[in-house]
Formats: sequence, C-alpha cells, structure tokens
Amino acid sequence: MEKSNTKIYKTFDSYILEALFLKYGVSKYYIRQSISGTVKGITPDHIKKDYDTMEKIRKDIVTMLIEKTL
Repeated sequence: MEKSNTKIYKTFDSYILEALFLKYGVSKYYIRQSISGTVKGITPDHIKKDYDTMEKIRKDIVTMLIEKTL
C-alpha cells in the first residue's frame, strides 16, 4: 500500500487578505508569504501579527453570532 503524497495547502481568509492589501499596499502574494513565514523582516512581522489579530476577531464574531441565533 502506497502513502498518499498529497500536499495540504493552508488557505487564507480572502477578506483579511484584501484588508491587509489595502493597509500595506503590497501584493497579496507578498502578504501570503509574510503570513507563512517565507519572507523575513519588520513589515512581514507586522503583517503576520495583524492577520492573526483579524482572524481571531473574525472567529469571535462568528461564534457570538452563532450563540445569539441559537
């Protein structure tokens, strides 16, 4: 039996990518690289921190809406 060599890709929230694109004015490719850790520097660190913050807030909002509607 052979192992599957399927690579699992991480998906990023497109709304957050768009917000970071507007905030920093860099390409979405650069933003994805910054989040994944491929690019090093001060700006990628800020981008990654902002992405993590926005993702956490978005999850909290969705959870709150689910609780209110149930």
